[in-house]
This record gives sequence, C-alpha cells and structure tokens, in this order.
Amino acid sequence: MGQHKNNKQEEHNKLILDQFSRQAVPFSKKVPAHSNQAAFTLIIKTAGIRKNDNVLDVACGPGMLSAAIAQKAGHLTGIDLVPSMIKQARLLQREHKLSNMSWKLGDVYDLPFRDAEFSAVVTRFSFHHFLKPSAVLREMVRVTRSKGRIAVVDVFTRSRKHSRLHNLLEKLRDDSHVKALSLAELKKLFKGAGLRGIKTRFYQLEIELERQLSASFPKPGDDEKIRRLVYKDKEGIVSTCRGKSVYLTYPIAIIVGVNP
Repeated sequence: MGQHKNNKQEEHNKLILDQFSRQAVPFSKKVPAHSNQAAFTLIIKTAGIRKNDNVLDVACGPGMLSAAIAQKAGHLTGIDLVPSMIKQARLLQREHKLSNMSWKLGDVYDLPFRDAEFSAVVTRFSFHHFLKPSAVLREMVRVTRSKGRIAVVDVFTRSRKHSRLHNLLEKLRDDSHVKALSLAELKKLFKGAGLRGIKTRFYQLEIELERQLSASFPKPGDDEKIRRLVYKDKEGIVSTCRGKSVYLTYPIAIIVGVNP
C-alpha cells in the first residue's frame, strides 16, 4: 500500500513538473492578476509579517509573493519542485535587488529544513495541486517555531455546484489540479494540524478567460471544452462578463493559524 501511494505521488509530481515547467514564464508574465499588490499587502498584513521574521514560502513558484514578503521581512526562503520556477524567482529577485532571499529545489511533502526553523510559513495557490494537503500542512507546522504563523492562500469553493464546475474547468485547463477545497475543509485542516487563533480574510481574483488559456497548456481540444462550459455559465458560478470580455472568477481565502 505504501509503495502504491509513493508511485501515485511520483506520477503526480511528474504532472506538476510538466505543467509548471511550461507555465513558469506565462504564469509570471501573462497573468498580471497573480502579482496584484493589494492582494500581497492583505496577505502580508493577515500573516503578521514583520521585519525580524524568517519566512518560508512553500511551492513559491516564480517568486512573486516571495519578493513582496522579502521587502517586509528579515529573510525569505522559497522552495519549489520545479527548476524553471526557481529560475524565474531568481530573475525576479535580481530585478527587485533583494539580497535577503534564498531558494531551494525540493518536495513540499518532505521539507529540507530543521524543526522550528521559521517564524512564519506561507503558501499561495498550491493546496489545490496537492494529493494530500494535510501532509503538506503538517510539514509546514513542523518547520514553524512555537507562536509562529502559518498562512495558506488558495481558491475555495462555495457550494457543491461551484465545486463541480470549478474543479472540472481547472482539471481540463491543468491536469495537475487535484481539488479546490471548501472553506470548511480548509479550516478543518488547520484545526486538525493543531493550529490556534485561526483567522480568515478574503479577496477575489478575476482573470480574463483568453488570457488564462494563453498561459495554460490544456490537452488538444480541452480549451474549447472550457470555453463551452464557461459560456453556458449563465448563473455566474465561475465567471463574470465585463463588456465583451469573459472573466474567470476565483474566490480566494487567506487562512492564518498560530503554531501553539
């Protein structure tokens, strides 16, 4: 059974490497909503990031949130499974002339850090890609010191109908997608990990449909399936119209807990 689980995780890691090796540049260049400064400010404030903090960004991607945090914290370490994402993160670090950042290639299920090494640990837009988000959260807790903060920022689903349609669209768009959790499921993970003082803040991410598709790598024909599903979404479950453009809408939760 254990070997089966390991094989399943290895296969999923291959999907992530395939998708995000290709998405590294488009993710950081073609979708400006991912680098929304107001969202960064809200995340940093909610996580209580201070100038003396030693922060870990788990599944840091091209380092956009990492760079924003590094401008407020003492030091920021970013870790990601995908080499091309780390390459983009290093470029962004040089662009911002930040010397208080370091990078690691590694698996988030087995973080290569000591117990209680960081005063704050964050992750953004990653939990819906994890086969076992609870296992990743436990690792985040392990490397966080007592009274340190843990922040998860991710899309959440608001109803069964929303969950079905959102997860179908995202799986078509990116086959490394697993499942967007509901707010109740996310909070349950935090409580199960023993975190206390849980607080939540929210914002909404809107990405123009064609811009999102241009930054993605769906299988041949799946882009048309996505368009058909979105255009049939008359209730606005996952989309909204502004003028002649259709936008995908993502409700985002910032959940922060304290390691007791």
